[in-house]
Amino acid sequence: MNAWGVYFLGFVGKYGYDQILKVLGRHVRDFVNGLDNLHEYLRFSYPKVQPPTFFCQEESATGVTLHYRSKRKGYLHYAMGQLRQMGKQFYQTDILVEVLSEQLVGDYSHVTMRLNFDNSAYRYIQKEDTERQEILPITSDFFFDVFPFNIVFRQDMVVHNVGSGLGTVFPDVDGKKINDAFLLARPLVEFTWNMIISHPNNLFEIMSKEPVKRERNLHNRIQS
Repeated sequence: MNAWGVYFLGFVGKYGYDQILKVLGRHVRDFVNGLDNLHEYLRFSYPKVQPPTFFCQEESATGVTLHYRSKRKGYLHYAMGQLRQMGKQFYQTDILVEVLSEQLVGDYSHVTMRLNFDNSAYRYIQKEDTERQEILPITSDFFFDVFPFNIVFRQDMVVHNVGSGLGTVFPDVDGKKINDAFLLARPLVEFTWNMIISHPNNLFEIMSKEPVKRERNLHNRIQS
C-alpha cells in the first residue's frame, strides 16, 4: 500500500491533477494544512466520494502532527506513501512519517502521525504573525451584510445571530444550541467548541437535523 500511494501521485499527474496539488502552497506546511480543503474540492468532481479528514496540530520548525480520520479502514500506509512522495516530488523535501497512534473511533479510523521535515517556513510565519497584530476596522453590520448565511455562536454553542439569508430558511435557530439544530458533516471531529477553534485551517460543513421544507421557503420569500 505504501508503494501504491507513491505510484498514485504520479498517476493523477497524467490527468492534470498535479497542477491542483502544486498550488496548495509554497512549502510543505502549506500543503499539509490544506489537505482537508483539497479533498473537499474534489467532491465537486466526485460528489459520492467520502473523503478522509486531515487536520494539523503541534507545528514546529521540525515538523507537524497530522491527524488522519477516515471511514475507509486500511489506507494508512497508502496515505503515508503519498505524503512522502509529495514532499519529494513537489518540494524536494524528505518527510519522515512516524505513526504515534491508531484507533477506531465510532465507525472511522483515527491515526495520529508526526511528520518530521525541515519546516523552516514556520519560523517566518510566526515572525510575520507577531509583527502584524492589527484588527481590521470592520463593523458587525457590514460583516453580516457581506455574509448573509452566517451563524454566530459562543462558547456555550448557543446561536446568538443568524444571517438574513439563512434566517429565511431556518427562522427558529436563533437561541438554540447549534449542535442541537445541525449535524457536523465535515471534518470528522466532535461538534464541540474546543474542536472548532482548534481547527482554523479546516472547512466546516454542517447539515440541518430537520428537513428544509420547500413550502416554508416559498412562504418566507413572499413575506420578505
